[in-house]
Amino acid sequence: MNSYQGIDERIVKYVQKYARILDRKIFDKSIDDLEQELMCYVYKSINKFDSNRGSFERFLIRILSCALKNIIKINKRHFIPISKIDIEFVPSIDNFCDISVEAKIADFPNRYRLIHTLLKQYTIVDIAKIMNVSRVTIHRDLKDIQRYFRKICSYDSGVYLLGSNLKMKNLSTIELLSTKELSELAVYDLADLSEQMSHLVNHTKELKEKLEDALNLRFLEIARNNLRNENRDTGTTKFVENGFQIVAEVPKKVTWDSEKIDEIIKNISDEKRKAIIKTTHVIDERKYQQLSPEDKTLFADARTITPGKAKFKISIPNSEEA
Repeated sequence: MNSYQGIDERIVKYVQKYARILDRKIFDKSIDDLEQELMCYVYKSINKFDSNRGSFERFLIRILSCALKNIIKINKRHFIPISKIDIEFVPSIDNFCDISVEAKIADFPNRYRLIHTLLKQYTIVDIAKIMNVSRVTIHRDLKDIQRYFRKICSYDSGVYLLGSNLKMKNLSTIELLSTKELSELAVYDLADLSEQMSHLVNHTKELKEKLEDALNLRFLEIARNNLRNENRDTGTTKFVENGFQIVAEVPKKVTWDSEKIDEIIKNISDEKRKAIIKTTHVIDERKYQQLSPEDKTLFADARTITPGKAKFKISIPNSEEA
């Protein structure tokens, strides 16, 4: 970020304002570089200021307006008007260096992946309507993508941290926002959060299983020895190691042979059977649907349908579906 200590605040204000305008039009320069260029234009012309011909602010506006036009003209090969950006824009990044755009796009936040997909079929105006954002926002996103690839090409290793220059909501957003506020986020943000949550859950499950295996390896044999000393195979036992109390629980795992139970209950009374055996009748839904209408009617009164918890998967449609 540029430092403007000692420079007239009015100059700083207008330079930064016009730099922001240029930043929406020129792809390969940072806003700091654009501010420096504009500042040079101002100081080349500042000695021409005549208070008799108008205010200093109007003088700055005239200088910076001319500077803006000149900079755009000089950089016109990098300036793509919003109305003319088309499918060729992003794939043209392949010319920068030996990088597969499609492979890299697959790792992008959903917002950028969606834009890349829609560009194959729609104009910027259409995409802005579909995503419910302004054309300027789409234009900026395309510039972010181009800057990202330019930075990749500047590294011999071809490695660049994706998160450092492509905007994406992270999981802390879920903590910071209320449920209602979360529900009002853009769909591409919800898609990013859903993907991150799925990765986190899967990763956490893997880590949990690994830690449980480590705890078993460390303490299970001690727990089993303690239980055997107490003439037990399962249950809870306590012991101390390195000053910590370890509570180990070795649960029972009971399985029953249903075929043998069927044979046994034939030889006991109905009263005893009902007292000791819990019977649950369930019909597989797929088999139920294969029944004849008459058979379905027989079981209709015993069948209740209630909606379960809804699940949602957000994904980017392919070009034909978009």
